[in-house]
Amino acid sequence: MKFTPSLLLILALVTSTSLVAAELYTPKYEDNEIMLRIVERTPENISAFYQGREFEKKAIDEILNTCYFTVIVKNKTQTTLWLELDNWQFSRGQKLISRIKRDYWKKRWDTINLIQAHRSTFGWTLMPESRDLRADEGVGGSIVIPKQTEPFTVVANFHTKPDKSGPIKTVTIQGAKCVEDIEPIK
Repeated sequence: MKFTPSLLLILALVTSTSLVAAELYTPKYEDNEIMLRIVERTPENISAFYQGREFEKKAIDEILNTCYFTVIVKNKTQTTLWLELDNWQFSRGQKLISRIKRDYWKKRWDTINLIQAHRSTFGWTLMPESRDLRADEGVGGSIVIPKQTEPFTVVANFHTKPDKSGPIKTVTIQGAKCVEDIEPIK
C-alpha cells in the first residue's frame, strides 16, 4: 500500500482523535445481565456533531450550557429490561440532580426559533424516555442534566420481565462527570 499525503493526514487525525478519546474516563458497569456505559462528551465533540448538521451557534450554545453525555445500555438477559429514565437518579453526595427532560428543550427551541428539522435531529440523539429492551438488545442516546463541576453518581433502575413483574435491576455508576475541556496530552 502506498502512503499518500492524504492517507497520512487521515491516519494522523484518526490516531490523534483516538488518543484524546482514550484519555477520557469512561464509566462502565457490566455483569452477565446488563452492560451500561457512559460516554462523556466534550464541548468539541458536541459542537462538531451539531455543526456538521448545520445547527446555528445559538442552538449549540444552549446544549453546551448543560452537562450532555451519552449512555449505552445492552440487555444481556433472555428476558425484558425496561429502560424508563424517570426511574433513574442522578446525584452528587446527598443532593439529587434533576434530569433535563424533553419538554425543557421544546421551550428552549421555541425561544430561539429552532427549525423543525433540527428539533427532530436533537430529539433523535436523546435517550428514549421509556422503552423495552428485549433479549440481547441495546440502545444508546444522550442524557442531559444541569452542568456539574464535581463528579456525580448515576443510579439506573430497570424493571424486568415483559409485564414488569420481575425484580428491579439496579446499576450504580459513580464518578461520572461533565467534561469541560480536554487536558492536553503530555
